[in-house]
Amino acid sequence: MSCHGLLPTVPALRSRGPSPVQEATRRRLVRGLTALAGLAMFVAALHTLRIELRAASWQGLAAGIAATAPERLVLALALTVLSYAVLTCSDGLALGTVGRRLAWRHVAGVSFLAYAISHTVGLSVLSSASVRYRFYSRWGVTRAEFPRIVFLCSSTPWLGWGVLTGLSLLTNPTPAASGSAGPRTAMVIGGALVSSIAAYLVATAVRRRPLRVGRVALALPGPAVVTRQLMLSMADWTLAGGVLYVLLPAGVPDLLTFLGAFLLAAFFGMVSHVPGGLGVFDGALVALLAPLLPPGDIVPALVMYRVVYYLLPFAVAMAGLAVDEARQRRAQLVRAGAVIDTMVGSFTPQLLATLAFVSGAVLLFSGATPASPGRLDLIARILPVGVVEASHFAASLTGVGLLILSHGLARRLDAAYYVAFGLVLVGIVASLFKGLDYEEALLLAFVFVALYRARALFDRRAAFFETRFSPAWTATLGGTVAASVWLGLFAFAHVEYANQLWWQFELHGEASRFLRASVGAAVAVAALGVSRLIGHAPYEAAAPTDRDLADAARVIASQSATMPNLAHLRDKALFFNGARTAFLMYAVQGRSWVVLGDPVGPTGEVPELLRRFLERCDDFGGVPVFYEVGPQHLHRYADYGLAFIKVGEEARVDLRSFLLAGPHAARHRQALRRLDMDGATFRVVPASDVPGIMARLRVVSEAWLRRKAGAEKRFSLGFFDEAYLTRFPVAVIERDGRVLAFSNLWLGADRVECSADLMRYAPEAPRSMMEALLLHVMLWGQQHGYQRFVLGMAPLSGFEQSTVAPLWHRLGAFLYQHGEAVYGFKGLRAYKEKFDPAWEPRYLAYRGGLRLPRILADLAALIAGGYARILVK
Repeated sequence: MSCHGLLPTVPALRSRGPSPVQEATRRRLVRGLTALAGLAMFVAALHTLRIELRAASWQGLAAGIAATAPERLVLALALTVLSYAVLTCSDGLALGTVGRRLAWRHVAGVSFLAYAISHTVGLSVLSSASVRYRFYSRWGVTRAEFPRIVFLCSSTPWLGWGVLTGLSLLTNPTPAASGSAGPRTAMVIGGALVSSIAAYLVATAVRRRPLRVGRVALALPGPAVVTRQLMLSMADWTLAGGVLYVLLPAGVPDLLTFLGAFLLAAFFGMVSHVPGGLGVFDGALVALLAPLLPPGDIVPALVMYRVVYYLLPFAVAMAGLAVDEARQRRAQLVRAGAVIDTMVGSFTPQLLATLAFVSGAVLLFSGATPASPGRLDLIARILPVGVVEASHFAASLTGVGLLILSHGLARRLDAAYYVAFGLVLVGIVASLFKGLDYEEALLLAFVFVALYRARALFDRRAAFFETRFSPAWTATLGGTVAASVWLGLFAFAHVEYANQLWWQFELHGEASRFLRASVGAAVAVAALGVSRLIGHAPYEAAAPTDRDLADAARVIASQSATMPNLAHLRDKALFFNGARTAFLMYAVQGRSWVVLGDPVGPTGEVPELLRRFLERCDDFGGVPVFYEVGPQHLHRYADYGLAFIKVGEEARVDLRSFLLAGPHAARHRQALRRLDMDGATFRVVPASDVPGIMARLRVVSEAWLRRKAGAEKRFSLGFFDEAYLTRFPVAVIERDGRVLAFSNLWLGADRVECSADLMRYAPEAPRSMMEALLLHVMLWGQQHGYQRFVLGMAPLSGFEQSTVAPLWHRLGAFLYQHGEAVYGFKGLRAYKEKFDPAWEPRYLAYRGGLRLPRILADLAALIAGGYARILVK
C-alpha cells in the first residue's frame, strides 16, 4: 500500500480509429515516402539533364553564363523587383481581411523577407510563417488572426498558378506547354484546373461556415478577396517567368508557350520539396523546352535566373533580418564585436547547420568541376603538386564531413560543433591550396566566425551517432552527393575514361582528382550508413550512478515537495541540467519516455531542462510524457506544444488547522483509542537507526505481499529496498516488540511538506491500523512544525460528468463511477476524504493525437513491472 498515485489497471479500450502504433508508423511512412519521392524526382531531373545536355560541354556553359548581356541582366533585375513588389500586396490583402492596417513600408518589408527566404530554403508555409510571425506579432497581430494571414498568403500563389496553367494548356497544348501528355489530355487537365479554381471562387461566395484544418478554424475569404488574390498571383507568376524569359538567348519561343512550360516546371519543383526546387525545376524546364531551344542555351539562363531571382533576394533578406536583430538589441551593442554577436545570435542552430551544409556542398561541387587554369599555374609556383592533390582530396572529404555534421549542429550537439569548427579551418586551407579558390575560403571564413560567436548555442552532450536521422535529411545528403558526382561526370565528359586516370597525379589532371574525391566522398557516406545499420540498440534509460544520486540528494534537500525522493529507488534515470542543479526522473517503456512529476530544482531552470529533455526524446524517436504534474508548470508544457489531461487529484491535509476535536474527528479518536487498548505504541525511528529494525520490517513487508498475491509496484510508488529505506525515518506501530505496521517518511525542506511513502502492515494488525498510523504521522508532523501532509493521488477523481466534456474526461468519470471491480477508485477517494484534505489536480502532459491509449498502457506497465502484470493488483 502507498499513499501515492497509482495509474489504474484497466483493460485495453477499443478505438474506432487506428492504434497509436499504427498512427506513428503511418506518419513515419509518410515522411519517409515524401523524402524518397523528393530524392527520386531530384535524381530523375539529373538524369534528364544528363540526356538533354549530352551535346553540351562545361566550357560551353561557362562561356554562355559569361556572355549574358548586361542589358538582359538589368531587365531581369527590374522584373525581379516588380515581382516581389506584387507579392507584397498579398500580405496587405491578408492583413486587410483580419482588420489590420499597418504601415505599407512594414508590410512590404516583411513580405519581401518571407518570400525571399521561403523561395530559397523551401517549406514555404513554415519558413515564411515564422518570418511573418516574428514581425506581425510585434505589431499587434494576434494568434487567432495569424492562421488566416498565413492561409491567404500561402494559397495566393496556387490560385494564380492554377488559372494560368489551365489557360496555357487549353489555348496552347504544345509539347512545351503540356510535356509528355497529348494535346487532348492537356486540354482536359487545363479545363480541370480552371474549373477547380472557379469552384473555389463559388464556394467562397456560398459557404458561411469556417474551414477546419485540424484544430484551427479558418474563415474562407469572400469572392472579392479571392478575385484580388487571383489577379496578384497571375501578375506575379508572369513577372517571375519574365525574369527567366529575358535571360534566354535569341530564338526563344513566344511568351505564352514559354510560360506554360515554366509553370509546369515550377509545379514539379514545388511538389518535390527540394529547397527552391533546385534541379527538379531546372531539369523539367530543360526537358519541356528542348523541342524549341537547345539545352545548352537554357542552362546558362537558368544559372543566372537562380542568382537574380533567388540568391540576391535571399542575401538581402538575411541581411535585413540581421539588421532587425541588431535594432532589437541596440542597447547591448556597447563593445567591439557586439554587432557580429547580435547577427550570430539571430542565427538559430538550424540556420548555422544550413550554412554548414551549403558550405559542404560548395566544397563538393568545387571538387567536381575544373579549376581556373591561371590560378592552378600560380599555385604551382608556390606549392608542389602533391600538396595540391592532397588539398583537393581533403576539401572534398571536408565537404562530406560538413554535410554529415550539419545534422548534429541542428541538434546543438557540442561534439558536432567542435568537429565542424575544425573542418571549416581545414576547408579554408584546402580551398586555397587546391587552386586559390578564395571565394570558397571567404564563405568558410564567414561560417567560421559565425560558429565561433555561437559557441554558447551548442551545449548538448548527446552522442552524434546515437541520434535519429530524419528521412528528409538523409535524402538531402544522398541527393547532394549524387549531384556532385553528376556535375563531375558532366564537367569531364570530354575526358575518355581509362584505368590510368585513378593513378595520374599532375597539375592539370583534374578528372583524376575528381574520381578520387568522389570515391572518398562515397566511402564516407557509406561508412555513415553502415554505422547506422550496426549501431546501438534502441535507447535504454541508464540507472543513476552514485554521483547522480548524490547530486540529486543535494537538489532534493532544497525542495519543499517530497515526491522527488522516489529518485533514490534507482529504478528511474535522472536527467540533469548542465550545472546539475536541477533534474527530472524518467523511465522508458516502449517508445514512451515517461517523466514522473515536474522538474526538480529552481524554477528558472525548468524551461531549459524541459527543452533539453524534449530534444533528447526527439534524438531517439521517443514520445515524451510527463505524469502527475501539477498546475504550476502547465503553461511551460504548453509552451512546447504539449497537451495535457487530468489524471486525478492529490489530497493535501493542512496540518496547521488539523484537529482531533469535534464531531467530525470522532472516528479518528476511536481509531487511536483502539490502538491504545490493544497495547500498541507509535514511534518514529531516525534514519540512522533503521538498519537495526530492517529485519522486522522485511517480515511485515513479505507477509503483506503474500496476502496481496502480487509483485511490488514501481515507478510512481515506493517499494521495499533496504538501501532506499535507510535514507528516511520510519514510522512504526509496535506491540510486544513486534512491528505491526510501518511507513517511511518523506520530509520536505523548510518543514513545509511531509508524506508517508511505503505503507505495510502485518496480518494480525486490526483493520483500523493504517488509519491510526496515518493519524499518528500527521500529529507527529504537526508537532514538528510541518505545514501539510500529502496523502497522494486519487486516480480519475474530480472529473466532471457532462456531455460537453472531452472524451477522456467522460471516460474517466465513467471508470470512476463503475470501475470498482477493477480498481477501487471511489473507495480510495472516500478513504482519503476522511482526513478532510484539500484536493489539487494532477495532469499527464503529452504531444496529443492518438497516442494516449499506448501511453497509458506503457505507463501502467512501468508501474506494474511489465505489460503482463498490468491486470495484477
